[in-house]
Amino acid sequence: MSAIVKDRAPVAQVQAPPGLRVAYNLTLVIFMLTAIAAAGGLLWQGLYRGETAWTVPQMRGQDLVTLLALPFLLLTARAALRGSARGALAWIGLLGYLFYTYTGAAFAYRFNEFVLIYIALFSLTISALVAVVASLDVAGIARMFDAGTPRRAVTGFLVFLGVMLTLLWVGQMIPFFLNGTLPELVVKANTPTNFVYVLDLGFVVPLAAVGGAWLWRRAPWGYVAAGYVLIKGITMGLALLSMTLFTWLAGQQFDPFLGGVWVFITVSSATFATWLFRHCRG
Repeated sequence: MSAIVKDRAPVAQVQAPPGLRVAYNLTLVIFMLTAIAAAGGLLWQGLYRGETAWTVPQMRGQDLVTLLALPFLLLTARAALRGSARGALAWIGLLGYLFYTYTGAAFAYRFNEFVLIYIALFSLTISALVAVVASLDVAGIARMFDAGTPRRAVTGFLVFLGVMLTLLWVGQMIPFFLNGTLPELVVKANTPTNFVYVLDLGFVVPLAAVGGAWLWRRAPWGYVAAGYVLIKGITMGLALLSMTLFTWLAGQQFDPFLGGVWVFITVSSATFATWLFRHCRG
């Protein structure tokens, strides 16, 4: 990214490119709207009145983690403006988490008073991601990683994560193809389909696979994709754990096996993200 100082000039002399400034300003709006949406979902008892009793505690569990993630969104955005490669990668990952969350809200939540906020966040997060990515000096970011960067280990985890999500979600669909039995997630949520299937199989899994291939070959975009998927894994894993906890506290049925999967995704993503970012000099 052009905000990375290639000649190691003092931080005060760094000038963020216009695209990053645009993305930062969009992030400020995203921060405010997300705070309203997540706090409202967590505290307004009637907001999710159209959802099922099984779904509501999960939505509130995710709202809690989303609120907790917001300070880190601003911290990473400011670090990116100062020229931090790690800040830029984490910022992209956090924007990706919010994009995932509010794409689901805009398309899958039952109509409620915050629908325009969900639509706005769907649009704003896409716009902010495009503005950040378009401003990146991707080759410069790749050069910030030293020779000891665990490319192969991270690649292996990305591929494993993609395979695991594919087996998990496609495995839930197979009974429908065999005998017409709807997946349990669809039945309990009482929805036409499950947006998690769409976003994970249609976006996260392909990105993990392509990002892993790029990283294996030392392609600069591999570092960006890996950072995105790992930060997304941490935030979404924490959200899923919170959703499971809220489900249990509400006295609703939950799957202990899936709870173990969420723990694995969260801990593993955090471990590999820390390992990867420790080898970044900026």
